[in-house]
Amino acid sequence: MKLNSKILWTRLLFVALILMLINVIGSYIYTRLDLTSEKRFSLSPTTKKLLSNMKSKVYVKVYLDGELQSGFLRLRNSTEDILKEMSNYSDGKITYDFVNPIKNATTEDEKVKIYQELATKGLNGINLKLQTEESYKEQLVFPCLNVSIDGRSEPVNFLEQQIGYSAEEKLNNSIIGLEYKIGNAIKKLTHQKEYNIAIMQGHGEYSPEQLFDMARFLEESKYNITAVDVSARVQSKNGDSVGTWIPPNTNLLIIARPTKPFSDVEKYRIDQFVMNGGKILWAIDAMDARLEYIRNAENMFMAHRFNLNLDDLLFKYGVRINPNLIQDAQQSAPIPLMTTDSKEPMLLPWLFNPLLTPSNKSAIGRNLDPILSQYASSIDLIENDIKKTVILSTSQYGRALPEPVRVHLGSIKDKPDFKYFKQPNLTAGVLLEGKFTSLFKNRLDNEFIKQAKELGMEPKDMSVSNRMIILSDADIIRNEIGKNGETYPMGYEPYSREIFGNKAFILNCIEYLLDDENLLEARNKEIKVRLLDAKKAKQEAGKWQLINLIVPFLIVVIFAIIYRYVRVRKWSKIA
Repeated sequence: MKLNSKILWTRLLFVALILMLINVIGSYIYTRLDLTSEKRFSLSPTTKKLLSNMKSKVYVKVYLDGELQSGFLRLRNSTEDILKEMSNYSDGKITYDFVNPIKNATTEDEKVKIYQELATKGLNGINLKLQTEESYKEQLVFPCLNVSIDGRSEPVNFLEQQIGYSAEEKLNNSIIGLEYKIGNAIKKLTHQKEYNIAIMQGHGEYSPEQLFDMARFLEESKYNITAVDVSARVQSKNGDSVGTWIPPNTNLLIIARPTKPFSDVEKYRIDQFVMNGGKILWAIDAMDARLEYIRNAENMFMAHRFNLNLDDLLFKYGVRINPNLIQDAQQSAPIPLMTTDSKEPMLLPWLFNPLLTPSNKSAIGRNLDPILSQYASSIDLIENDIKKTVILSTSQYGRALPEPVRVHLGSIKDKPDFKYFKQPNLTAGVLLEGKFTSLFKNRLDNEFIKQAKELGMEPKDMSVSNRMIILSDADIIRNEIGKNGETYPMGYEPYSREIFGNKAFILNCIEYLLDDENLLEARNKEIKVRLLDAKKAKQEAGKWQLINLIVPFLIVVIFAIIYRYVRVRKWSKIA
């Protein structure tokens, strides 16, 4: 009996030592298996490549900590999971801490001061109103972090504030975006390559003031922005030249609402820019239509097409912007209108201002708010060897009004009849990817080719692998300017005072065009929200409570019976 007891204690000690050894080894080796169907805990290949090539140490300070509401606790834990995975793939070069910035603040004034200090660094907190049994309680939380490398830092706000989304969906989309936002911050701090963006002027495009907000936030995102007035370029004796007016170091050209036609030589310059790997963001208005035009005695105007002479160039690349105006019966931005029944202006939906839907099939538009547009046109996709991805469209209740379009203010009073809106998901934005064929292939005479070669610009018939984006409404990238000259953010609707997803959408467009590493693809991850059926849970609450009480008790009893049976049988044989 004593011998058997000694053997038993030896075995227990041996098992305990093995478990301790496993725990010690596990504290130095981090690994896990991702068994979720959507691979929510796995990093994308582009993020893994970025982390494995890192040479500098990265420190991440996360401000989301402390006593958190359940949703934010899930967001906090998901952030820690992503950072653990990133630290693993970077061979420990990433370290991080979670802090509660207002932990030691004892008064409201101290909390407000901390809130303001973080805001000056680009880190935004939010004030939650939580319902308790007796009243409402306010809680200040900071869903943000700061990435630091070699004395430089990049703020990251990872809570998505999306119009029309539930709190659960916002948190879910925030979790989806964590990998990309943290990875993108690391990339900005570790990559020394500078990207140069030129905004074209000279064909009646939007002025720098109308594009000020876009230029400002692109500069904040570490892009170099230059406005290039092509009309001021030195021309040849013949009045023009095959020489380029696009600066030679330009990575991306933005063409925002030209209103004057392009000459063939100017189209050749754009075409060869594409052939040599230059990216273009086209924001083209096919129709001359503005809200100001309606301010006349008739309260109407006729919208006609612009003659830009770009149709053949865009057709060659794979799209056609139609001379029409699209409407959306389901979702449109409002304008104020004075009615006979009211003394104050009423906000009524203006069908010519459709709220366009970003595609969830592309990393550019995934989980974004609707995009505010004004007088957009539909885009046809032309069959060729270029890959085309629709990134912006109307709802299922769209329609396109062909030129000439009568725009009358009186139509706003009529409730849209859905039977006339039978053109679902009209395309308003397209991503093109592939090797583009030059519009001027086999069309240039020998004298022109000779002149180009003398300038060191030998014509190319086929581009390298390249990308471009075509938007059929330039107002998407325009900012409103107030009466006193103040600049409003992109996507700001002055009448309802809502801010739509234009800024995030355009930034995603530009980052996708310029990102050779495809880091934006990390946003393609989709995490399914598996919510309980509240009605069924309430109906079956008693049954599951009973199961939770009885089943563990039965398991213990059965185990005890089996254990006693085995023990009695074993010792009876010895006896």
